[in-house]
Amino acid sequence: MICTRCAKCVRTKTIRLDLRSLNIQGDVRRVDCIDGDHFVDVMLNDEIIDVNDIYSDRLADEWRQVQTDRDKVLFYILSQIVYPNFDAPRAEKFESLYAPVDEHDIVSLRWQKGKAIGFYTVKPTGTEIFSTKERYVMPIVDTAYVRSEYRNRGFGTEILSDVIARFPNEDIGFSKPISNGMLRILKTFLMSHKEYRLRFWEIADCDIGVSQQLIWCRLKKMTMT
Repeated sequence: MICTRCAKCVRTKTIRLDLRSLNIQGDVRRVDCIDGDHFVDVMLNDEIIDVNDIYSDRLADEWRQVQTDRDKVLFYILSQIVYPNFDAPRAEKFESLYAPVDEHDIVSLRWQKGKAIGFYTVKPTGTEIFSTKERYVMPIVDTAYVRSEYRNRGFGTEILSDVIARFPNEDIGFSKPISNGMLRILKTFLMSHKEYRLRFWEIADCDIGVSQQLIWCRLKKMTMT
């Protein structure tokens, strides 16, 4: 096949993917370029899904909850391939790899001129934590990512606005540890939106009750030290 990165016909290998947690119907395979030693695309029932393609039915610039199998595959590519391989997480910034989502997680993609450029995921209220059997008492923003070439354009702040619109009458949690980048976004947002200072919480899976902390209080302590 023709590899767009190598710009020539190359040898490829395919790996069947298990994406049952995303409720994808059909055959899903990852395609890698052997000659160039890199990822090419994903095949969904013989349809090529390329994260760099422009999709004419997604030309509105917006955050949109995934529904179609194609959009779920695009989320998989962004979270499990593009993020770790092209925008590698840095531990010193409290960034980490993302585990596959659970079946009931809410996944939203950010569309920009027909391209999927980022995502965020939310664990709904009542989601059970496997390790402790506790349940979340509020929706939890679990992961968030925007491709590096699209950063510093306000998409991170849009995530907060989108979550608030989705859960207008609930407190909102953020998985601990919160990355330095997201913490900066939260600080800027809470500086100008006082009404949310008592509604945003940092929460760890290990012990919900003990770990739960108001993000605004944490930010104030950081300022003082």
